[in-house]
Amino acid sequence: MRAPGAAPTTPGSAPATPGSAPEPGVGPEESFLINLAALAAGIASIGWIAGDNRLQRLAEVIEYPAIVPCAVVFASVAAGQMLRRWRRGRELTELAPRPLRALDWRRPLLRLLALAATLAIVGAAYAIFPEYQGDFYAPFWKFLRTIAYAAPLIPLYLAWSDRRLREPRDELLEFGLLLTGQTRAVNYALIRRHFMGWTVKGFFTPLMTVYLSQEMQYLCSAFRNATGDSWQNYDLWFHLSYGIDLLFCVVGYTATLRLFDSQIRSVEPTALGWGAALICYQPFYAIVGSMYLKYESGYYWGQWLGDWPHVRDLWGVVIILCVFTYALSTVAFGLRFSNLTHRGIITTGPYRFSKHPAYLAKNLSWWLIAVPFVPSPSIAAAAQHCALLLLLNGVYLLRARTEERHLSRDPQYVAYALWMNEHGALKGLARWLPVLKYRAPPD
Repeated sequence: MRAPGAAPTTPGSAPATPGSAPEPGVGPEESFLINLAALAAGIASIGWIAGDNRLQRLAEVIEYPAIVPCAVVFASVAAGQMLRRWRRGRELTELAPRPLRALDWRRPLLRLLALAATLAIVGAAYAIFPEYQGDFYAPFWKFLRTIAYAAPLIPLYLAWSDRRLREPRDELLEFGLLLTGQTRAVNYALIRRHFMGWTVKGFFTPLMTVYLSQEMQYLCSAFRNATGDSWQNYDLWFHLSYGIDLLFCVVGYTATLRLFDSQIRSVEPTALGWGAALICYQPFYAIVGSMYLKYESGYYWGQWLGDWPHVRDLWGVVIILCVFTYALSTVAFGLRFSNLTHRGIITTGPYRFSKHPAYLAKNLSWWLIAVPFVPSPSIAAAAQHCALLLLLNGVYLLRARTEERHLSRDPQYVAYALWMNEHGALKGLARWLPVLKYRAPPD
């Protein structure tokens, strides 16, 4: 029997990868191609901004210039999805193509009240925690002021979507009912998911917007001053890869809309899953990384291979392949990227070959960059650095396991993960290391 969501196969061929949500039975390549086209458009917009000091001039008009490639990526993916939806006649998961009910302004107003209250709570958290009061987060405040111009569209979208929601009681409506004292019929599970989802957005969006702003400035400078120097090319590709990742991250955290089937379906339910994820990001990693997992010796691959330039260049190419694979793993999500949430199962791009290509590529790149196995200054120090990096790798293995447990609530992920057991790029390794093999939860 074919796994749920899997595409048909031809005699003598391996079963096709289960399709990405919400399109069971549709080949995953088309979705990934749309995202790649959006990526190309985003990079082209950065290249355009980089010329003739346009970044400086753009900053005089737009507080957060990185919003331009973000808007280009968003518009490109959205247009590609709309075109494919129109050509295939596919309907959205949670929105009907035509109104299902008459407009009752009380419902959109309740949602608008709930959204305003949610933003006020998130804003109060930013005001309370000292972490958000320094100069580091200045780009984030500029990002918020820039996207605030789209605020008038919110009530229009809420009114439009209200009539088309297949399930009229959503998170915002439930919270609005709670705020107005209508507590008897409130679904508190939806309110819990609402606040857990906004906690994810509230934590990660500031970080990603700050990092994207920094990468944008570097890339604009690098594009203007590009030469044939191998080291400069390495730096350019390295930063471009992380810039691509951050670009789709910012778009993903911002574009949580049912209109594009990028809504949050569920949020990681366990403290272990949250802890394993948050420990990998600032400000938590600044403490854990410096005090417990400091695997870097200060002696890197370029120094180690300095006397063998051809080997050094080849080593650098492998690093770039790793970080670019990491970036493409984020690109595969399109508008759905987010940590700690389930917004649709992805089986496209690098996920065609591995369940966790981003983690694998990122962790491998750390070994190649830091070369902790090189005995500098001693064999004992190298053993210590390797042990610490292995511990950090273990954190990412824990992240992978908690994510799998969370996503296994979706039968489509179970079908995909079982398919990967038999056809994934690491199926042979899983036979030697059973811990890598996916096991479906009991019924």
